[in-house]
Amino acid sequence: MKQRIVGFHQDEFGDWVAELSCNHQQHVRHQPPFQLRPWVISEQGRRQQLGAELECSKCDREPDYLHENRSLVRRYYDELWNQRQLNQVSELLASDFRFRGWTGFVAQGHAAFRDYVEQIRTAFPDLHYQVEWMLAEDNRVVARVNCTGTHRAKIFGIEPAGGHFSCVLFDTFTVGGHKLKSAWAIADRHELICQLKAISTP
Repeated sequence: MKQRIVGFHQDEFGDWVAELSCNHQQHVRHQPPFQLRPWVISEQGRRQQLGAELECSKCDREPDYLHENRSLVRRYYDELWNQRQLNQVSELLASDFRFRGWTGFVAQGHAAFRDYVEQIRTAFPDLHYQVEWMLAEDNRVVARVNCTGTHRAKIFGIEPAGGHFSCVLFDTFTVGGHKLKSAWAIADRHELICQLKAISTP
């Protein structure tokens, strides 16, 4: 089944990956030989390929409910975090949604989660999550996400200096009743704090 290309990113090995409209991802190589397709090397080439279609064999063998689960997680990042559409909380999250953030914050329910989003967004107004890959099985989804932002307000006791940070998160979700039931974000908090301290030092 063919799916549209909606974006690109490089994986942890520097290899280019196409993000598909079905929420699957595919390394952009010829098979064989295993070479990068020429157009992926330049930014202009990647932009020209947005909207083009690639064959996605994963769609042919994946149950519909796993596709729905990954779509929920994608919307969690895109709508709640990147676009800050907190009016979507009740549509995407169960009423008793349980959350453990990479900052160590623990919350349950919509109001507590909204407060957390606002807290993090105050510290990092341009916070952005880039999903690198997702794995879905049964009622669980695991995502590797690259998180970037600019430090604009005090957090972890560190005063802001307007510097940029980047870190990798591994988030685990459970799904039930067509909504996210829980999320647990794990990150190298020590590395993040070191980055913030480094950019806050004159």
